[in-house]
Amino acid sequence: MHDFYRLLGIARDASAQVVRFAFEGKLKAIADPAYAASPAEKREEERLLREALVTLTVAAKREAYDAKLAAFEQGGGANASPRRSWALPAMLAVFIALAAGAWWKERADERERLRLEEARVAAQAERERLAAEREAKRQQDLQVWQERREEATALSRERSERLRIQRERADYDRQRRYEEMRVRQAESARESRERRTALEERRAEEIARRAEEESRRAALRELERQKEYLRRQELEEERIRAARHAQAQREAQEREYRRLLEERERRR
Repeated sequence: MHDFYRLLGIARDASAQVVRFAFEGKLKAIADPAYAASPAEKREEERLLREALVTLTVAAKREAYDAKLAAFEQGGGANASPRRSWALPAMLAVFIALAAGAWWKERADERERLRLEEARVAAQAERERLAAEREAKRQQDLQVWQERREEATALSRERSERLRIQRERADYDRQRRYEEMRVRQAESARESRERRTALEERRAEEIARRAEEESRRAALRELERQKEYLRRQELEEERIRAARHAQAQREAQEREYRRLLEERERRR
């Protein structure tokens, strides 16, 4: 039985909002090209994450799941005693069989050990080959991701420059219209006072709108920070499960990636 709380990395009394945050963080980590897993493993993990989200965010399903999980954990040791009841006769039967055919069994065991050793060596070589292929693909995906990010950064800078020019033109046009309005307002003192009052009200609304926008952006930044925290937890768990030789390579790549980010920040 899958423990959805452990899968999401949350406490069992976590709220539905926290469950959604954890789900989004895990899903974002799986979508990261640097995530060390095969496509089949990613699909299976994403399926489990979606199942966990549906189960833990619906109150009725969550209560049923919690009850089932508690029963499963409490009944974890209930199967030990029946096994011990037949374990002793089985061991005696095995001992008698070994005593009757000691020589044959010794040779069979030796052949089996050799076969298992060959299978183990072949499996180890296959695992190393698959790990090397995954690492090469991860490096390629990381390079593609970095290139796409650089392209996106360049496009963002270009859009920002265009917006800045548009804002300057709009400010100039507003200033010119304001000057023209002041000339026209000279014709009538009453109309001038009314229009200045209206202009001040619009400025106050603009200041209030900017303050509200800044508050909303701060809330979004806090949300992103929480998602980043959950993503880092997932990455840390993945690093613990990884092999030692992959650990050293990944740490070197992460240091190189952080150095590139720092250089890019300094260039900005």
